[in-house]
Amino acid sequence: MYRSLLTLLFLCMFFCASAQKNHPEAADPGCCSAKTDSYYTYNSEEGRVIYQLYDVNRASEKSVFYLGKFDPWKENRNNPFFSQAYITPPGTIPIAEGTYVDQTEVTNIDYQEFLFYVVKDSGKYADKPYLPQLETKYRSKYFLNPEFYYYPVVGIRYENARAYCDWRAKKVNRNYKEALIKDGNYYLYAGRLPTESEWKKMAGIPSKNIYIKNYKLGNDEKKHLDTEWIDNRFANPALIDLDVYFGYTHHFKIDTDEPLGIEIPAYAYSFTPTTSGIYNLYGNVKELVQGGYAIGGSFMTAFSADELFYPDDVQAYRMDVGFRCLTEIKKKY
Repeated sequence: MYRSLLTLLFLCMFFCASAQKNHPEAADPGCCSAKTDSYYTYNSEEGRVIYQLYDVNRASEKSVFYLGKFDPWKENRNNPFFSQAYITPPGTIPIAEGTYVDQTEVTNIDYQEFLFYVVKDSGKYADKPYLPQLETKYRSKYFLNPEFYYYPVVGIRYENARAYCDWRAKKVNRNYKEALIKDGNYYLYAGRLPTESEWKKMAGIPSKNIYIKNYKLGNDEKKHLDTEWIDNRFANPALIDLDVYFGYTHHFKIDTDEPLGIEIPAYAYSFTPTTSGIYNLYGNVKELVQGGYAIGGSFMTAFSADELFYPDDVQAYRMDVGFRCLTEIKKKY
């Protein structure tokens, strides 16, 4: 009976993962959370819901800077880290034996899932200390706006980023409990922020991964930028006057004749991933590491290989500082 249930669980996990053929987007999130594999709840009787489907994203966020689905498992079939015996935590990429990093920056919907469970487990208003520190405009029109569910969460204090990573690993442990006991080889996941040295090792040599890339801005691209970015006053209308966006393989600030006034990062799965499948490691938003500071580039900084590794100590009220988690095997016996 036990093995039958275990087999059923593995089949469920396999088919759920296989069913997510495309990266999630606001209008098509799939069944489950990209970071915990928890099923989304739409039951308003619970007082809150994890995911609310509205008439969102009149033009898909995948229309701009998105290069399609990259399959890191196929591209890294000869990499031993991709064939290790441990179950890969959802939304992560293996970077060492028993060590995994988030494929994308933690997104608004990922963090809202965390807040949902804080309230569910600890009561009304328990989420208040964990809320992003953002100006009202960005809290309502960016963080809480379904149009930007799959954009990086920003304005998160260091302590709260650590709390999220810890909670997320514990949530995966509960969701994968039966699978983790398979054949008596019991282990757990632990979540944390990466160290600076771990982040630099993942980043590798920027000059080999960052280069000039131009992006066509046709009707679909301009429609998304107009209805989501410009309508919410997150960019200068001059942005849709461009027919080509002269940028990089990663999201950095670019020089134009007329300032574009871009105030938000891009869709978490946009731009070019690393060969191991990590998105926006160099740009989009700076990323918090252990020690309480952020490193990397962002959509608000021009590309400079040297400045990628300069520490930035300010997180509050910043639209260009986010984070991603590192998950590792904690126990084996």
